[in-house]
Amino acid sequence: MSSLRARQKEDRRNRIVSSAKDLFKRKGYDKTTIENIAVAAGVSGVTVHNYYGTKAGVLLALVIESDKRLIERLDASLSREDGGLVALTLSFARQIMEHAITNLEKDIWRQVIAAVTTEAGTQLSKAYSKLDEQLALVLVRRLEAMQAAGRLAKEVSPLHLGRALFQLQNARFIEFISSDDMTQDEIETRLRNDLVALFSVCADQGNAP
Repeated sequence: MSSLRARQKEDRRNRIVSSAKDLFKRKGYDKTTIENIAVAAGVSGVTVHNYYGTKAGVLLALVIESDKRLIERLDASLSREDGGLVALTLSFARQIMEHAITNLEKDIWRQVIAAVTTEAGTQLSKAYSKLDEQLALVLVRRLEAMQAAGRLAKEVSPLHLGRALFQLQNARFIEFISSDDMTQDEIETRLRNDLVALFSVCADQGNAP
């Protein structure tokens, strides 16, 4: 019986998140209400509230499920990248942007960033932050492999470098979604310039990664 209840609960969660995604894309985040989501999912508004608390909570849950699939794909695709640090980071950033825009519009991603703040301290916000760390660890694992192959200096910390590269691309991602006119190519160019400048300084000082 408990297994059946668990499956039913998971089914309701899936329907809520799927319905919310559809409504956010069709109506926009601001015009979608908890009641709209509940009706589309075939549950009560109280159920949506009990599971996710607020509309922002539903949005974070949607992104969390999407990011889990992204992490799996990145783990597989980045392992085949043979370029250097710039190429690796650009490939990482490109796949994140493509995944993001395929799933949600820029204006909804702006709401995601806002939701991280408004939902700070909640379980969903903590889960979102944990997935960010897991995304960074995708880069860390790739850097560890590069180091083991002799393509990254031994004195470099893959953990610290991976986290730093993740934060840099994340800043450019936020810039990307902050403007409807900003293209992916423009952001990639800016990120490439960031990386080349940083690594050039390291090389000049004899600390090239």
